[in-house]
Amino acid sequence: MFVPRTKSVTVYPATTGGISATFQHQTFNREGSGSLPWRLGNPCLDRPAAAFGRSSWNGQPDAIDEKVVWHLERLLIWIDAAAAGELAVEGEPLELPSGPGQTNFPVVGFVGTDDDLTFWRDRINEWGWVDLAKLPGAKISYAMTTFRDRQLAPIRKSEWGRTIDGADPAKAGLWIALDSLPVLEPWELPRTWVDLSAHLGGQGVQLADVFEQAGADRRLRKDDRGTITLFLGFPLAELIGETPAKYHWIAVGSVELSDRKAKKNGFRAIEQTRRFLDRARPTANSPLTWLRTVNWEPDQIRTRSGLGTGMDSERVLIIGAGSLGGAVSENLVRMGMTRMGILDHDILDVGNLTRHVLGMDAVGHDKAAALANALSLIMPDADVRGIVASFPPGTNELADELRSFDVIIDCTGSDAVLDAMAEFDWGGEKIFVSLAMTWRAEGLLVFTASEATFPAIDAKESFHEMNVPPTDLGDARMEGIGCWHPVFPATAADVRMWSAVGARTILEAIRHPERRCLYYRQGFDGTVEKLNG
Repeated sequence: MFVPRTKSVTVYPATTGGISATFQHQTFNREGSGSLPWRLGNPCLDRPAAAFGRSSWNGQPDAIDEKVVWHLERLLIWIDAAAAGELAVEGEPLELPSGPGQTNFPVVGFVGTDDDLTFWRDRINEWGWVDLAKLPGAKISYAMTTFRDRQLAPIRKSEWGRTIDGADPAKAGLWIALDSLPVLEPWELPRTWVDLSAHLGGQGVQLADVFEQAGADRRLRKDDRGTITLFLGFPLAELIGETPAKYHWIAVGSVELSDRKAKKNGFRAIEQTRRFLDRARPTANSPLTWLRTVNWEPDQIRTRSGLGTGMDSERVLIIGAGSLGGAVSENLVRMGMTRMGILDHDILDVGNLTRHVLGMDAVGHDKAAALANALSLIMPDADVRGIVASFPPGTNELADELRSFDVIIDCTGSDAVLDAMAEFDWGGEKIFVSLAMTWRAEGLLVFTASEATFPAIDAKESFHEMNVPPTDLGDARMEGIGCWHPVFPATAADVRMWSAVGARTILEAIRHPERRCLYYRQGFDGTVEKLNG
């Protein structure tokens, strides 16, 4: 069945005479609603580049009749490959099977460690409990945090960033470790409880036994309110035909277990009846509701950034939480540099909002603390600490903390801070980067070094030698009527542009540490050129 649209064509199996199973490279093939003459399992006929929405990349013709022919040709190829069991080609990325009931939300994220495969392989066919933390402010999004055995003793804790790590458990999950993906032929997740139970039985897991004991344990703990989520874990290869390299989790939502008040007509309201009810649940022919689960490991969630930065082990200190420091730190966190400290003694004012990454909810709060909190909410692995202080540090404890950072980034634009950085005992070699916008944000000055002491004299002389526009206070706006405090003239667009350039120079300084001074200048047409280096 072809469904022509104004500019696109989608192919679905016919309700009568069409395929009813789900194959690889096909959405879950369920029945359509009402009297639709087609099922909803459309095969994937587009080329991978179609995901970017560019017709020229996908190779499709423009005319609708030519599109129909194009899809028909690719459909015949798809059918031949499905019949021969060749839809999944060795070496291609593995696509997990479709499951009934899956929507974008709820979603559950998980992370692993290098020894995941070994850890879970030793627990195949075992089960236990897992804590789920809710992502603050997000739409029905959870993270798997602490795995526990049947007695609730912690056996494994997932490594998250500061926000998730500090969140209290919001829901409970039940985990079962398997030796392989529970998939039914040709390529779909079980549709009903009885299908899932039969498949798990083939792997040595008696789901009725698990549910009976899990329900009884909950009732004994008097923690039997609400539904739970069932998680099934298994080794997974990223490419078809390869050895498994990750441990993956899939989930069934809204699993009911009997509470202490559960009863059934014709049966006594006793524990034996409740155990009977729990054993019966996974053998029923009722449909499953699969939840979307996602691997939120740093290398997985940053695939959109390209090849990644490889800098996730570096501890970064940002001195100056102003507009440039805030934008630069946001870029770095999104790019993978998540272990960060923000040092600033100032408070955010309403006037700062014109260029700052923070919003009105941060007005009146310490910039460093507010920025650290905002950055820790950006990514699941972000661990950013706000340090409300000026530089140089006033206590030995703070000085020791600052020495623990590997990369020191100055975003203050202050010569006094550069001098203080030169006098401070860093306790060893550090990578230094100083970023400063020129007047009217016409350009960006960058100084980098990898030394035990910051070379302030060289940095200031190098900046002075650059042919930058002179400061003209006649261009400066005054901060409010009757206030004779000049404000640095720059727009949010200027700051975002230089923060992007600055973030790239920071990564380059880490990859290739050396002393150098760079000057980037913005032309009248908005282009950016590097005038030296």
